[in-house]
Amino acid sequence: MYLDVGSLLTLMLVSVLATAAAVAAVMGFAAGTAARWVVAAGLVHAAAWGSFLLAAPIHDRGFSTLWIGLLGVSFACMWRAVCCWTGRQPCKRVLAATLVLTPLGYGLGFENYPFRVGWSNAGLCIAMALVCVAALQRAPHVGRRWRGVLVAGLGPLAAITLARGILGAFFTASYPELRTPHPVNVAGALLGHVALALTTLAFCLGWREETENALRARADTDPLTGLLNRRAWLERAEQMLSAARRYGESVALLLLDVDHFKRLNDTLGHQAGDEALTAIGRTLAREIRAGDLACRWGGEEFCVLVRHAAAAEGRLADARLRRSMAREFAGTPDRAVTFSSGLAVFGPELGTIAELIRSADAALYRAKALGRGRLIAADTPAAGIAEPELAAA
Repeated sequence: MYLDVGSLLTLMLVSVLATAAAVAAVMGFAAGTAARWVVAAGLVHAAAWGSFLLAAPIHDRGFSTLWIGLLGVSFACMWRAVCCWTGRQPCKRVLAATLVLTPLGYGLGFENYPFRVGWSNAGLCIAMALVCVAALQRAPHVGRRWRGVLVAGLGPLAAITLARGILGAFFTASYPELRTPHPVNVAGALLGHVALALTTLAFCLGWREETENALRARADTDPLTGLLNRRAWLERAEQMLSAARRYGESVALLLLDVDHFKRLNDTLGHQAGDEALTAIGRTLAREIRAGDLACRWGGEEFCVLVRHAAAAEGRLADARLRRSMAREFAGTPDRAVTFSSGLAVFGPELGTIAELIRSADAALYRAKALGRGRLIAADTPAAGIAEPELAAA
């Protein structure tokens, strides 16, 4: 079967335009940052092939240089999209230099065909390779499959692009112009179509993963404070206790309740109450250690599960939170809040999360009865608390 390079290039133009339009329509610019870079990559890629189409009838040197430059920019947009998802930015300066030097060298050396072909194809090869490098970065929180699809699409195209550059630079008689039916050139045209399909698929899968993660986070997160909600916290707390039971670790639970929260709402309004809860959530997120679990338990109550912590470490965690809370409200003393807390420690008598919660809740009840703004541990004797005080708490 004979494959005409010119027809393949024309088909590539049509495919790129259709793909860019479809991706822009599906993802849109209201999506996440990475998805916006994907849309930009598609639109710039389409503009690049539009420049290629205009080169011969209008201005070969100008539009051909623009074609090469925009192709590089489209790969840079892909690189940026991958970096947004992985959180890493490998070879940033190399990519920036490639984006500048590739079209610059191509335009300046346009009259020297071997140079411009070798230079431009080498530059585009580097740009594609850098997208693959970004996709191969260690990122445990990002799926490997779609990144593998991306590398499978761009890797072979980068290799054949380099081969085409070598062919044009050093074996010019075998590759005298872009539409030459040399096997390497035909393979490059075919791989261009394959790469377009695979990269589009890869980025759609990456966007779907981002969307699923966002929905999962929304389902697990309290919208006001940004902390885990009760359901998600209980699931993870059970896992933490299972691990503590297996390895003989200690775990402490703090149950916090904002003091006089109803009075704050009644005096300053519900907006002030929401701002106070948000500030508490921000404080908890900032102060807990990696591996600890904090959630909004309900209303003005919060729950913190502290790993590798006995009663002493639980008290230290509580004191750290109180200091941080005082700093949080230092600028708005009229809206400052304190909290009461109950502490329970995982052990033979408190072996489940439900038992820990009940014990910490009883200790919290006593802390409020003693005047609020304090921590009471579950093992603290109850002597000295009068019945009327308990009833009024």
